[in-house]
Amino acid sequence: MTPEMSVELIASAVYTIIKLILVLIVPGLILGIVVAIIQGATSIQEQTLTFLPRMLLTLLMIVFAGHWMLQVMIDWFDKLKFMLPGVFG
Repeated sequence: MTPEMSVELIASAVYTIIKLILVLIVPGLILGIVVAIIQGATSIQEQTLTFLPRMLLTLLMIVFAGHWMLQVMIDWFDKLKFMLPGVFG
């Protein structure tokens, strides 16, 4: 395995992980900011008002984007499968 192949493999893995995590994290962050603004405007400081909507949104994102996320992982493992003979050969 050449250094270029190892760098490409690691970069591809990190890029895939970031792409999959951002689908789950970014909507929760946006919703958290909206809820924080509403809490600040109304002076309601209840912790469940921030936790519960973010948890439900994350679960909904898994339901709606789960097929796409699984396809991204399958594509990456297919790419890895074709790179492995070059690693050991």
